[in-house]
Amino acid sequence: MKNLILVFLFAFSTNCFSQDTITTVKVKEYMDKEVCVVGKVVSFKLASEGKNTNFINIDKPYPESIFSVVITNSYLEKLNIKIEDLKDRVIYVKGTISTYKNDPKQIPQIFNPISIDVKKE
Repeated sequence: MKNLILVFLFAFSTNCFSQDTITTVKVKEYMDKEVCVVGKVVSFKLASEGKNTNFINIDKPYPESIFSVVITNSYLEKLNIKIEDLKDRVIYVKGTISTYKNDPKQIPQIFNPISIDVKKE
């Protein structure tokens, strides 16, 4: 029985580790796929009064940005993250790559990521 449990746990853990970790340069190759993107937070825009959407630009600031994390206020609270604390830090963002309104001309993004983790220094 113990061996069966160990086999099950090993099979489950390999699925978790098979997640692709990519840089922002490769995000267009992974459209509509769940990945983990690594990059440095270079700028952000917090939701203004009456708005609900926050933007985190990775590796290049707006308007030259090549990848953004778009996150709503309520989801930000759920993840218990302060965007201001991420500035100049390398982060891992897990989620599905998409574009605004599925327009291929738009900047690739992850909307309301599954997780955001700061790289340990």
